[in-house]
Amino acid sequence: MAISNARRQSLPASRVGYPKSSRVGKGRNAYPLDTKARARNALSRAAQSNTAGSYRTIERKVNRLYPSITTRHHKGR
Repeated sequence: MAISNARRQSLPASRVGYPKSSRVGKGRNAYPLDTKARARNALSRAAQSNTAGSYRTIERKVNRLYPSITTRHHKGR
């Protein structure tokens, strides 16, 4: 399900891959991590960019929020 702009803007910084204050990545409030499905999607999108730094940033946040999700450097619980 798509996320509305109002919902994206209301997410706390801890639930977004690159929050409002960040000037790197895809832009402000990029990669919402408010659900497991969006967290998995964020990992997929970050992996597509071919930049290890971008993927690693998203991966750390996803691992912290959802330890059960398996990523490249984390086996999940």
